[in-house]
Amino acid sequence: MALDFGFGFVAGVTGTIAGYPFDTVKVRLQTQTLNHRLYSGSLNCFMKIAKQESILGFYKGMSSPMFGVALINGIVFSVQNASKGLFENPDTYTALATTGAIAGAVQAFICSPIELVKTRLQMQGIGQQRKLFALSTHLYNGPIDCLRKSYDRRGFRQGAMRGLSMTLARDIPSFAAYFPAWQLFVVNFSPTGKEADMPMYMSLLGGGFTGIAAWSVSYPFDVIKSRYQASREHVYKSVWDCAVKSFRTEGWQVFTRGFLPCTLRAIPTNAFTYPVYALLKRTFDAPRDQETVTPISTTKPVSKSKSKPSPPSKKVSPPPPTSSIGPMQSI
Repeated sequence: MALDFGFGFVAGVTGTIAGYPFDTVKVRLQTQTLNHRLYSGSLNCFMKIAKQESILGFYKGMSSPMFGVALINGIVFSVQNASKGLFENPDTYTALATTGAIAGAVQAFICSPIELVKTRLQMQGIGQQRKLFALSTHLYNGPIDCLRKSYDRRGFRQGAMRGLSMTLARDIPSFAAYFPAWQLFVVNFSPTGKEADMPMYMSLLGGGFTGIAAWSVSYPFDVIKSRYQASREHVYKSVWDCAVKSFRTEGWQVFTRGFLPCTLRAIPTNAFTYPVYALLKRTFDAPRDQETVTPISTTKPVSKSKSKPSPPSKKVSPPPPTSSIGPMQSI
């Protein structure tokens, strides 16, 4: 459990750094309205941020998800692995979808305030030139200040946890699709059907594939979540009011806005997240299992050599220990 959390933490940091600029573009496109349209598309948004706000403009609010997403990934992988104990065969697609949904629901309670802070900091100072990490004018001095002011204005439920219902609606189906998608990729593209035997470039492609699959089933919920969290408190009465008003004023296309940068973000982010987790697990977790098996095979002949001196010469290399090591190494 502790190792799964640590591996997921490191994988989350890696994935966040790789895909954060695309996330900033995604949020900017999701939250703009027809009455106040700043960007004509993904490329235009990317170019304007780079020109007006410099390269640092893409990393606004990254300190919040840097450790937040790392923490979330640690929770996801540890909860998902712990939930496998509910099934006799945890590698079936049904079991993977169920354990993924459980992990998604648990982490949503931590993810929601982190994404609230991230979204509001990403929307802060649009078009302003950045000097290091300072803005000429700003509402929030940083993640802690943003969370504190959100809590002071609306309290815990409507302030700090604003958008929790949409986070749950997004993450439960998203993670329910994430783990089966990875298993599907491994089964079809690994030479032996096991992720340990898959080359690194295929692992990176598989991570991108799982990210796209996860976002495809949950993206409309993410649009509503971003618009609701980024808006001022008096604009929408509730999440449902946000969804209805967005649809009435901008049509069904509003629910797909920003999907292209989201897809581009999913490729580097998830290409590093799960493969890095799997690599760390194979490197630091698997040898420990092998070390626990090896002493068992050496102690059995010693214990029997004390009772009878002659038979041990015939039982020095018995078949049971070698057969027990084989499955452990294959796992």
